[in-house]
Amino acid sequence: MDDLASSEELAFIPEQVEPILWKVIEDVIKPVAYNEDHVQGWIDTICDRALKELADLQKPYKYIVTCQIIQKNGAGLHTAHSCYWNREDDNLAIVSWPNDKRRDTNNSRMMCIVTAVGMTI
Repeated sequence: MDDLASSEELAFIPEQVEPILWKVIEDVIKPVAYNEDHVQGWIDTICDRALKELADLQKPYKYIVTCQIIQKNGAGLHTAHSCYWNREDDNLAIVSWPNDKRRDTNNSRMMCIVTAVGMTI
């Protein structure tokens, strides 16, 4: 039983990672209005903070974090991921902000998608 508990503590579980990503996104872009001149800085900050938070979990993973911020202007966005990895250990978490459950009426002109990939070392 200790092995199971230990493996769960070390696992990359999307349901544990998503709230971390959500908080990072909200800390960076929730209080601001879309401004094209600031987008690259926001992306860099979100990626850096997310990586730091994931590293602070002290789990045996290498992490990849990507961030996309788009202005909502009626254009579509299509994205996909394809991975070849160890299905037992590796995983990913994706957060799309804002979502239907957490609408932000003050900042409805942009959308942010953050993906965090955890791969065993």
